[in-house]
Amino acid sequence: MKKALYSILFCLVFSFGCKDNEDPATACGVGKPIENIPWLKQLAEESAESGLAEFSYIAQAKYRGKRVFYWGSCCPNCSWALVLLDCSGDRIEGEYTFDDLDEQKVIWQPENWQCSF
Repeated sequence: MKKALYSILFCLVFSFGCKDNEDPATACGVGKPIENIPWLKQLAEESAESGLAEFSYIAQAKYRGKRVFYWGSCCPNCSWALVLLDCSGDRIEGEYTFDDLDEQKVIWQPENWQCSF
């Protein structure tokens, strides 16, 4: 009886300790989001063809627990605004900064990328 009680207690402790996390290799339910999310693939292609492509990048992050994407630039003479896009490519309205983002990760950059951070 004691062994059964300890087994049940052991299972309960570990079941509350487990947490379903999104696989870091996926975003919005797909692996390789740049290749498998059409609007994101188009954004990468357009960025690669732009005049300042070597300073461009696309990143993913979590904002309020949801996966988001943004286009960024490290151009030393340019300015740009942080615009977050959801999995459908729709702009997320509101006021936010980089401090509001978790798990930031660059998921696309051109071959001749000049950024370092």
